[in-house]
Amino acid sequence: MNKFENLTGNWIVKKRIKKNISVRGYCVIKNSSKYSYEFKEDIKTNIDNKLISGHQIFQISESKNNINFYFNIENNKKENAYNFKKNKLYQSLFFCKKDLYLSKLKIISKNFFTIYTKIKGPKKNFGILANYYRTI
Repeated sequence: MNKFENLTGNWIVKKRIKKNISVRGYCVIKNSSKYSYEFKEDIKTNIDNKLISGHQIFQISESKNNINFYFNIENNKKENAYNFKKNKLYQSLFFCKKDLYLSKLKIISKNFFTIYTKIKGPKKNFGILANYYRTI
């Protein structure tokens, strides 16, 4: 079953990181091939009322058992970022140097999905809740 086929289109993204850090922007998900998608975010991060612009691009590959997100930008191209197992939990475990990233993908409806990432390491311990709302 192809989950991301139903998620192609334009999205508003809102992320909450800490009390003083929030993110807002737009996301576009489009088909690259039958089971491959491009996921592009253009965002503004608000840190203590200072705005920082940014973007990230992922290539998504979907198979029978997995949804894989690969970085698709600059030096990190084709590096695996998320490997969600297709089961009830849609969880992904990723190590970056000394940090552990535990993520959960929830597809609530064709108009709303979330990605929650818990980041834990020697100098990090926080979560990022990303909410995606379909635009019309």
